[in-house]
Amino acid sequence: MSDGMYPDTKTWNPFVGCSFDCVYCEKSFKRMLKRVSFNIGCPDCYTYTPHVHLNRLGKIPSAMNVFVCGTGDIAFCDPDYMRLIFEGIDSHKPRMDKTYLFQSKSPKVFNQYLDWFRSREDVLLLTTLETNRDDGYEKISKAPTPSERYYDFYDLDYPRKVVTIEPVLDFDISIFIDMILELHKQGSLEYVWFGFDSKNCGLPEPSIEKSQRFVDELKALGILVRGKTLRGVKI
Repeated sequence: MSDGMYPDTKTWNPFVGCSFDCVYCEKSFKRMLKRVSFNIGCPDCYTYTPHVHLNRLGKIPSAMNVFVCGTGDIAFCDPDYMRLIFEGIDSHKPRMDKTYLFQSKSPKVFNQYLDWFRSREDVLLLTTLETNRDDGYEKISKAPTPSERYYDFYDLDYPRKVVTIEPVLDFDISIFIDMILELHKQGSLEYVWFGFDSKNCGLPEPSIEKSQRFVDELKALGILVRGKTLRGVKI
């Protein structure tokens, strides 16, 4: 499965599903998995219930970038099964250098796997921070609040991190910039991914002008920004 966010990237899904119930996933991941379920006859894919696909463990895509379990959140994956995923990567002999991307809206889950992540140089760890604001976030998602997620990611002792601000929600510009800057000062933040809601879910979004200022200030601080669904915001 190709991924619309990152170039030369495919998603590898030996684990699928999530229970954070983000409202914007209804028109994206959940809808996509409902279509997939008809082709493979998987009722858990249809309901987006966290589950495994053992038959996919040995089928790592050939792309340069592999989004591991990209249609789910590994916070809901059994740790013993995660170890099987790691073993699959360790035993894989690719024809090219790869980067493996692991993303979670509960980044504290990464801590239990740090030994394996640190044993390799080709793993990026990502979390989503749509905003700095906790107030009202329960209407968006059952995931940890943005502030909790941020501090868990900040405290994560790992040298290669990425923040995904997509789909962006309205934010407090100075506070949000300071949060990203503190991650950058660690020397671990490789880049920030920024983008608006591509599925028209009616989310509380910042203005284009505010978003442009945010992106410009991040870049002025030496932070690499990449983007998708930018609505005129210049990266």
